[in-house]
Amino acid sequence: MTVVREFQAFVQEAFQGLANTVVDSKRGIRDVLVLIIPQVATVVAALATSVLLARGLGPDGVGQYTLILSLAGVAASLSDLGIGQTAIRFASRAASVGDTTGQMAVLRWAFRLRLALSIAVTGLLIALAPEIAELWNATDLTPIMRIGLIGGIFTALATIPSIYFQSLKKFGRNASITVAQTVITLLGIVLLAILGLWSVHYVVIVSLVAAALGALIFILAIPRAALIGRNPLPRSIADGWKKVWQNPLASGTGAPVKDGDDPASFARYNLASTVIVLIILRLDVWLMGAFLPKSDVGIYNIATRFATPLAILLTAIGGALWPRASSHLTLEQIRTMMKKTFMLCGVIAFFGTLYAIFVPILAPLLFGKAFGGSVLLGQVLCLRYAFAILIAPIGIIGYSVGMVKVYWKINFAQMVAVVLVNIILLPQIGPLASALALLVNEIIGVSLTGAILWKRLSPQQGELHV
Repeated sequence: MTVVREFQAFVQEAFQGLANTVVDSKRGIRDVLVLIIPQVATVVAALATSVLLARGLGPDGVGQYTLILSLAGVAASLSDLGIGQTAIRFASRAASVGDTTGQMAVLRWAFRLRLALSIAVTGLLIALAPEIAELWNATDLTPIMRIGLIGGIFTALATIPSIYFQSLKKFGRNASITVAQTVITLLGIVLLAILGLWSVHYVVIVSLVAAALGALIFILAIPRAALIGRNPLPRSIADGWKKVWQNPLASGTGAPVKDGDDPASFARYNLASTVIVLIILRLDVWLMGAFLPKSDVGIYNIATRFATPLAILLTAIGGALWPRASSHLTLEQIRTMMKKTFMLCGVIAFFGTLYAIFVPILAPLLFGKAFGGSVLLGQVLCLRYAFAILIAPIGIIGYSVGMVKVYWKINFAQMVAVVLVNIILLPQIGPLASALALLVNEIIGVSLTGAILWKRLSPQQGELHV
């Protein structure tokens, strides 16, 4: 009976602790829910756009548009490389202490760096467009590929309003911007459907115009100081490349305390991590393409669809937690945040695990018997995201104690592991190897990060601001 009473007391205390955490974290939970909205809107808009394009362009046209879109996506990714995260971190930090001047300086810095990178990357890909088109056996797409690439510049411009509102924790405004941008693009495609002007060229041009319009409208929604201010763009390219990496907070009251913990240094370390993570997230398909028949790749692709809701949830949690973890905090405040967020993420991960076990079973029913192999793959991929949700606080809060300097090393170890698991197991167990490799990736990340973070958050570290 004593054991039963102790167990009941333990359960009651655990539920009471969880209830208190939920009450104390109402705003954080609300922010997560708000951030889910644009993700869902994007998925719904993408589905509606896919249906319209499929009916209007046919398989060949959709295939051509997909290739053009993928190239534009690469340009957008290469023009960010962690700059957005860096800007949110340091703009939030400055805003948390009322340093509006520092906040605007960071936003201007991010705007100029992203603009410079997007122009450079876009110019390079435009020059390489004929060679890329030839590799795809679609040389006739070269002109429209170049037009589509210009959209990456507008994508870079449109990120600054989002960063501005996130740094102020105004996630509702940020969600409104993202949803509105998605709706503008969808309306452009709907207009083509109404007018019956179906061609790949028209679709790309409409998408470009919608991106430009969205960027213009939402840039007007933020203070001018977030884009234009002191230290204008340098005249020479060489001088510009040096100055663009300088710390914009060197003379602001929000200047970091620790050596090297400034936007420029943070961005350089984060750039290395971002490149490695981008590679990791694409290794599964790349290596399957080399080792397996295309049918296995198709089965794997369908399995990834089941993980999309959990991926959206993970993104929303990261979006809500990032500016909070980026504020000026003492080690004690960081420990408290870690405890609360870990408990909440644990509950979410529990339900995510249930989702991972049962929902992918529907694969044959939803997609046909030919995709029965997607069940186990979907379960493993969903479990990977459930685990990633559980450990999300560890990775994000780690940035507040200088972990950015070691994350790229951890990411490199993860990449090596992913490559080895795929190369060794793909010929043996097929696409399941790639799913398991991503799970191994998360386990290695949390093991190494957790060990270092545990040491840095120990009580012996004191209560200095980080």
